[in-house]
Amino acid sequence: MNNTNSKDLVMMAVGDVHVSRPDPGSAFVNVASVLEQGDINMGNLEGPICDQGQFIPGKFEIGSAHLISSPMNIKGLVAGRFKAMGLANNHQMDYGGEGLLQTIEILDQAGIAHAGAGHNLEEAHKIALLEQKGTRVAFLSYTSLYLPVGYAAEVDKPGVATLKIHTAYEALENVLYQPGIPPIIITIPDPIELNIMLDNIRRAKEIADIVVLCPHWGVGLGYGRVVAYQKAVGRAAIDAGADLVMGSHPHRLLGMEIYKGKLICYSLGHCILDGVKMPQFGVDTAFVKCYVHDKHIQKYSLIPARINKDTLQPELLDTEQGMTVAKSLDTMSQEFGTTFTPEGEEFVIGGPKAGTPEPLPPPAVYADSIVSVSYLKNGKPFERRQSLAAEAREKFRVASGGY
Repeated sequence: MNNTNSKDLVMMAVGDVHVSRPDPGSAFVNVASVLEQGDINMGNLEGPICDQGQFIPGKFEIGSAHLISSPMNIKGLVAGRFKAMGLANNHQMDYGGEGLLQTIEILDQAGIAHAGAGHNLEEAHKIALLEQKGTRVAFLSYTSLYLPVGYAAEVDKPGVATLKIHTAYEALENVLYQPGIPPIIITIPDPIELNIMLDNIRRAKEIADIVVLCPHWGVGLGYGRVVAYQKAVGRAAIDAGADLVMGSHPHRLLGMEIYKGKLICYSLGHCILDGVKMPQFGVDTAFVKCYVHDKHIQKYSLIPARINKDTLQPELLDTEQGMTVAKSLDTMSQEFGTTFTPEGEEFVIGGPKAGTPEPLPPPAVYADSIVSVSYLKNGKPFERRQSLAAEAREKFRVASGGY
């Protein structure tokens, strides 16, 4: 890496990582030139690395699979030069506390920092702290996707750090005129768990120069939309002191937002997901490159990539293919006014564009509907939707006392 200042550094963020192959060192061979640019490479570890523990059967009841990676596959993470991994997700407890604790031990032996899970509640919420070239980086991980029994860390029980989300459904006012019309969906972060996460981000900012949040959130199964609560949580995290929000779980790229000069990646897709081929998963992925100068992120850029359908490995794209991914992200990010400007082999992430609506002030509650936006805006249902959001915000403010 050619830096003008020896203390400059590069952080590289990716989405879900699950290496499980006979030759784990080959997992990132096609993107090695990108990962080698990173002084601190970060991702979400999608499942335990273990050969111990028993799977939790409740996931079969909701149609979800169990993920496991044998201990030898740690070689893949080492080859990818990963320095930090988020553990708070819907697969990390697939093989119970025993599998989780072995995963933590293996990461520790490899010198890979981790956050979002632990022997108990306190350890699951512990801030991972890394230092590189004089810059201190705090790394945190939380999941809004988990089984209600057996996954969340407790005072004396291993598990993951959670951010519970409450969901409500409101029929549109013309439901009698059009029975079956999709409802308004309101998702509200649990005020207690949200405040715990935000307090942790504030503490992290006191001891580190840069704070990175790795949330496992949103809807998978090919839904392809940013869910309302993600906007509220991501923006609240930035307000509390986060410098980068690197979301995962939907297994496809979703929109990105520059909020108060900081980047929220609502989903980075997956970087590698060995052994899992599902048609609803996206093949486009990306590396988000953060240029750090004088202990601050000065620039965010995007390096597009694509998952090979046969080998499941990420591969770099030529200029034309990369432009296609960037244009797709531009479309997905229209509501945020995000820009993706070509610069060499990268795309500088900027925005918001002039005229982009200002986000609602905190504590904000947003609403979803799969009814077209034009329909909602042109009729009374949109007014009702805004009213519901205002009512929900007030209830949230009273319950939480604000942020």
